[in-house]
Amino acid sequence: MHSRIERTMNLTDELRSLPAAEPRRDGWADVQSRLAARKKLRARRRLGLQLAAAASVAIIAVTATWRVGDVMTEHPGSMAIELTPLTAEQALALDRVAQLQTQSHALEEMLSVIGERPVVERAGTSVPIDSLESQVQWIDHQISVGDGEIEPGSAEQLWRKRVEAMNSLVQLRYVEAQRIDL
Repeated sequence: MHSRIERTMNLTDELRSLPAAEPRRDGWADVQSRLAARKKLRARRRLGLQLAAAASVAIIAVTATWRVGDVMTEHPGSMAIELTPLTAEQALALDRVAQLQTQSHALEEMLSVIGERPVVERAGTSVPIDSLESQVQWIDHQISVGDGEIEPGSAEQLWRKRVEAMNSLVQLRYVEAQRIDL
């Protein structure tokens, strides 16, 4: 404990012995230009995320329309026989699943905007990121195994877990990217 105090005192003395920093005449302009550049980058990222979310919604709508059209042309008339009416709860669950899928796609777009992971990583973020990526892969596996045969309530739970994991992943990756920018 005593050596820690001595190191702190020595460091304090060394810092005091440094020459006083003179402010640059153009320092404020430099700070303002850096802030403007950051605002522009954030605005560009925000626009990219908004465009990605809009594109995701459009793709889902086109895909759903296309898929319904395929089913109708492949099996005309069989839709009435094969479809069983959904309860109100199941219909709401399916609606929430669609919303969660849209959120999930938007989060994936955010990850792509953030970019690749750095070559050198901090253990404090690397391990949780790897864990979340594995969790998302496992949830994706569960969703794909039961594709079309999962009851709406279970599908909603899986998609909710995926969105929560993806949200955490985006937050950690954002923190990781911010540390690199500094």
